[in-house]
Amino acid sequence: MRICFVRLKYFIRQIFSGKSLRESWSRTLFYGIKPIEYDDLVREREAQVPHPTDLSYQPLVSIIIPVYNIEDRFLRPCLDSCMEQTYKNFEVCVSDDNSSLESVKKTLTEYEEKYENFHVFWRKENGRISENTNSALSIAKGEFIALVDDDDLLEPYSLLEMVRYINEHPETDMVYSDEDMLTEDGSRRHDPKFKPDWSPDSFMSIMYTCHLCVIRKSIVDKLGGFDKRFDGAQDYDLVMRLSEITENIGHVPQILYHWREIQGSTALDMGAKEYLKAASENLKKEALERRGYKAHIVWCPLKEVVQCFPIYETDDDDLVSIVIPSKDNFKVLKRCIDSIHNVPAGVKFEVIVVDNGSNDKNKAKYQKLLESYGDSYVYEPLKFNFSRMCNIGASHAKGNIILFLNDDIKVAGDGWLSNMAGHAKLPYVGAVGCKLYYPKGCAVQHCGVVNTAAGPGHAFYGIEDKDIVMYGGRNLLPYNFSVVTGAALMVTADKFKEVGGFEETLTIAYNDVALCFSLLEKGYKNVLRPDVALTHYESVSRGLDDKDSEKTKRRIAEMERLYELHPAMKGFDACFNPNLKNDSADFRYE
Repeated sequence: MRICFVRLKYFIRQIFSGKSLRESWSRTLFYGIKPIEYDDLVREREAQVPHPTDLSYQPLVSIIIPVYNIEDRFLRPCLDSCMEQTYKNFEVCVSDDNSSLESVKKTLTEYEEKYENFHVFWRKENGRISENTNSALSIAKGEFIALVDDDDLLEPYSLLEMVRYINEHPETDMVYSDEDMLTEDGSRRHDPKFKPDWSPDSFMSIMYTCHLCVIRKSIVDKLGGFDKRFDGAQDYDLVMRLSEITENIGHVPQILYHWREIQGSTALDMGAKEYLKAASENLKKEALERRGYKAHIVWCPLKEVVQCFPIYETDDDDLVSIVIPSKDNFKVLKRCIDSIHNVPAGVKFEVIVVDNGSNDKNKAKYQKLLESYGDSYVYEPLKFNFSRMCNIGASHAKGNIILFLNDDIKVAGDGWLSNMAGHAKLPYVGAVGCKLYYPKGCAVQHCGVVNTAAGPGHAFYGIEDKDIVMYGGRNLLPYNFSVVTGAALMVTADKFKEVGGFEETLTIAYNDVALCFSLLEKGYKNVLRPDVALTHYESVSRGLDDKDSEKTKRRIAEMERLYELHPAMKGFDACFNPNLKNDSADFRYE
C-alpha cells in the first residue's frame, strides 16, 4: 500500500511539472522512487540483511583513493567511511595529485599520522586521474584492491560483503556491487543501480559495473594499471581489458557504495564532460580490434543516453536462413515475405516457409508467392507444433545463421538482418533477439524476456517507449537478457545443433525460453538488440492464449514442463537483479 501511495505522489508531481500523461506514467514506472521515499525503503531492507562474522579467508584489501582538490566536507566523510570498515584486514592507499587546496594536504597528513593502515603518495606534479590512481596502486600491498572516489561513501560492511563473496568463490578476479546516488549534501540516497551479473554485451554498451569494484591486484599489475589515454573512462577501459583475460567476474547484489552528486561531475550528468564521449568510443574501438571483431561504433540516437555501441559486421559468405512456420494465413504471410524482400537486409539470406497443412487453395497461394521470390516451401501436414516446424525448417537451411521468424512480423530498418547476424556470429553469443512493436503507435511487445518468480515475462510489455529511457537504457542499447522471444530469434546453425534445436514436447509456448536456457547452460550469452525494431501483429495466426481458458491451462502445463527440463532456472535470472520486484519483468524496485 505504501509503495502505491509513493508512486501516486510521484505521478502527480510529474503531471504538475508539465509532462504528458504517457510520459508521467512511464517515468513513474521506470525512473524509480523519489529520493526520500527510496532512502526509507532501502534502509528498511538493508537492516534485514545478515552480515558474516567469521571468514576463513581474510586477504588484505587495499582501498585505492585518487585525490585532487576535493573539498574537506566531501573528503573527510569518504575517508571516515573507509576507515570504519567492519572488515579489518585492509589499508587505505591515497595518492594526492599535487593538490593546491591546503585543506587536502592537512587532512591527508592528519589521517596518515592517526592510522597505521593509511598511506599517502604525494605526487610532485599533476598527472590527472589515471596516473594519480596508478600512484596509489604503487604503494598498495593488498592481494585485492577496492576502487573508491574521493567524494563517495562506503557502507561499514562493504568490504566484508565483498570478501564474503571471495570466500564463497575463491577463483574470483573481480567482483562488483550495486550502488546508488547520494545528494551533494549527503542527506538523501536515491536512484539505485541494481545491476545484472556479468553481462559482456551490456558492458560493451554501458559501464555498469562501476562501484564498488574489488579486483585482484595481480590482474591489475598484469594489465599495466590504468591507461591515461582514457582519462575519465579509465576504469571502463581497465575492466574491458580485464574481461579479456579472465571470466572470473562476480557480483554482490547489495548496495555497498554511494556515489555523490556534485555539480559538473559525471555522477550528476553522463554528458557533463565531452571528452568522456571520445574516451568511451575509442576504448571500445580498441577492445574490438584486440578481440578481432569487425564492427563499427554508433551512438544512441536519443540524446539523453550518452552511450555508444558496436554494430558487428557480417562476411560476404554469410547466409541467413529465415525459417517461417505458417498455415492457412496467406494475407499475413504475404505482408511478412514482401517486407523481407523489400527492406535492405545487409546480408545474404534465404527464406524457408514451413507449412503444416494449409488447404489446397492457400497452399497454391503460398507456392505462387514464394516462387515469385525464389523462396523455399516445405509442406508437411502435422498437428501444430511450433518447435517441430522450426526444427523441420532448420533441417532444410543452407545458411550458417538461422532466424526463426513468426509469419505475423513485418520487418523494417535498413540492415536489420545484418545487425542481428553480425552479433549472432560472436563465439560467446547464443540467441539474438530484437525489439518488437505492436502495429499502432510505439507500444512494446518484446524488449527481452525476464525469468521472474511468476515465470517468463516480457520486459516493458505494452509501454510506449518513444523518447523514454527504460531501466538503464535497455530499450535502446544492446543488453544481455536470459531469454529473447522466438517470434524473431537468431542463432548460428552450429549452436542450434549443439543444443539439439527446439524442445518438441513444448509444442506452442516456452519453446523459445527452453532454447535460450539450453544456450545459457552451454555457457553462451543471449542478447537483445533494440536498435533493430520490427512490427509484430502478435498471435494473428493463432489468437492470444490469455483469452482462452483451455489455452491458459496448456500454457501452465508447458511452463511446468519448461522447469522440469531446466530446474536450475526456476525463479533465477542472472540478467535481472534480485532486489527488483521478482514477480514483474518491468525492472521495478518495490
